[in-house]
Amino acid sequence: MALKSLEKNDEKEAIRLFKDGLSSPNSRTARLSAENLTKIGNVNDRNNAAHYLVSKYDDYDARLLATKVFFEQKEYTKVIEMTDKIQIADCPDQLSSYRIESLLRKKDSRFQNEVFDWFTSRPFSTFHADFYSTWKKYLENNPETQPEEQNSIQNIHNQIMDYRILVWKKNYKPAFTLINSILDSYKQLEQLPDYQLISDMGKASLYGTDDFKISAQIFERLGQDYSSQKQNELAYCAYFYSARLYDRAGRYQEKTVQRFKSALDSTQNSQRFDDALWYLLNMQLRMSTDDIMVTLKKYADRISNPGYFDDFFDNLSVILLSHKKWQDFYDVWKLIDGIATEETACKYAYISGRILEEGYGETDGNPKTKEAVNAYTRVLSGNASTYYKVCTLERMNIVDKTYVTDVLCSGGPELKRNSSKDSQQLIAGYAEWGFPQKVYGQWMADKENISMEKSLDAIRFLSQCGVFDSDYNVQSLRLAARVKTWWSGKIPYELLEFNYPRLYSQYVTEACAQNNLSEPLLYALIRSESFFDPKISSSAGACGLTQLMRPTANDEARKLKLGEDFDILDPETNIKMGSHYFASLIQRTTGKSELLALFAYNAGLSNVRKWERPQGMSMDLFLETLPFAETREYGRKLVGAAAMYGFLYYGITPAETVRNLLK
Repeated sequence: MALKSLEKNDEKEAIRLFKDGLSSPNSRTARLSAENLTKIGNVNDRNNAAHYLVSKYDDYDARLLATKVFFEQKEYTKVIEMTDKIQIADCPDQLSSYRIESLLRKKDSRFQNEVFDWFTSRPFSTFHADFYSTWKKYLENNPETQPEEQNSIQNIHNQIMDYRILVWKKNYKPAFTLINSILDSYKQLEQLPDYQLISDMGKASLYGTDDFKISAQIFERLGQDYSSQKQNELAYCAYFYSARLYDRAGRYQEKTVQRFKSALDSTQNSQRFDDALWYLLNMQLRMSTDDIMVTLKKYADRISNPGYFDDFFDNLSVILLSHKKWQDFYDVWKLIDGIATEETACKYAYISGRILEEGYGETDGNPKTKEAVNAYTRVLSGNASTYYKVCTLERMNIVDKTYVTDVLCSGGPELKRNSSKDSQQLIAGYAEWGFPQKVYGQWMADKENISMEKSLDAIRFLSQCGVFDSDYNVQSLRLAARVKTWWSGKIPYELLEFNYPRLYSQYVTEACAQNNLSEPLLYALIRSESFFDPKISSSAGACGLTQLMRPTANDEARKLKLGEDFDILDPETNIKMGSHYFASLIQRTTGKSELLALFAYNAGLSNVRKWERPQGMSMDLFLETLPFAETREYGRKLVGAAAMYGFLYYGITPAETVRNLLK
């Protein structure tokens, strides 16, 4: 009701209702009421709301909102009081910037040390850069605040902060020349360099000089010094950049590997470990897959963020298959199952099954046929992508509708979730009171607390709103896709339908009839290209539902006699042109292949004509060897989506769709 009052510009009534909301038994609406009160009303109203918010919810988010109120009123003393207990190294950057600028404005004696800590204890951000500009302008306008002769510590602090700005602006060459000066500055301070400064010096060396070997040796010695002082994280950073510099120098592969391993063995920080391992593995992609196997066997079980390595495993897959290293591929699957993401593990399982089915490679004792079935079973029981599920259904010739439905509605082992009644009541309230614009964002913020049932309600509501505004159709689809990816365990059949809607059905049906196209395939193309957003334009200039480039659209408009003033974003026009263009690609590919036409739609016909499928290689394995990662993923998405549309609406089994597209 308060939000409705704000829509009517009745701020007084909104304040009254938000104040009532403070006593709500629903913890989510009570807090949102408190947060909204900091943004409306007169100065006293907002001040009182800020005090209440911090007293009731003493966390960084509450403190940030409250501090913003006082900072905008130039109540710098109040800002300082409110931020006295924050940790500069880990609080939100905006909160710390409010404190630092307030200390400056009040000429507080703590300013110099705290601004230095803020500039050196955390990754550099736009908040640092913005404050730096504010600081310089302030000093120019208030020359009396600048001592005639700054003390030596202040000068050193300023030099180090200036250095961070230099690197942030990517002025790497001058930053490289200052490395020794920065190291000397820390010696004068009688303290070790901060981690962020070692990292900055590493970046300056990578991009500010061509003498990579000498720089690598400098960082190597730094790593050894820090190791001897048991400064393991500093040693990690020095070794990490030493390895990258040796790699840039070339001809020092052994040194590169040694220093990456030194970095891995130094850190206890999971994110830094993943970073170094990712670089090491990607470097080894240029060397030997045997080395990769050794590295994975030693370090893979320490991976903390499996998704960080998805691109590496995708590139490794291409190399192994292109070079017909069938056994290595199978061995990698056995090694990473349970370590990589579910999607990656299931991908490797499917392809391993295909390798065994084709008669390549050896198993660890099981007959090949039995092990291939085990691999396929792993895909069907896991949280695999739609593409690998439908391909597996085809390989196992599963056509029974009930069985297929069970497979498509499974999302791997079910995880225990703790739904929150308050969060669910809030998102339901947004739907009940007509606030579709808040539903998607609220689900994203609260997804761990929202049940499948309430998620479906939200998707359904957005879909209904899509009748009046196409933006909500897009949000409904995006939310459905998020829920499907996020959820584990069995999902409702209805969620599949929301994931694969048939929007603009009249135009799709007409276009398919005119161009002799499959409706499931055209729906899949539109879904994958634009998520049914008719107004979308890509950074490359592709427009509308079928994401046509302007020159292509002009050609199609001429062929279809649409005139020169056609609207590329009009759904009917865009579908008409996109379908005609796609149909022409089918006619121009070898064997009039729909799959090759899809590749051409994404990567261009000239590229597709260069890609030769090795004799005897099946189309699904050929897809996995395409040189463009985007096109590989595009092909998977389109085949998977076409299979889903065929199954959900046209009585076509996934096996039949896959067989037709991959023939």
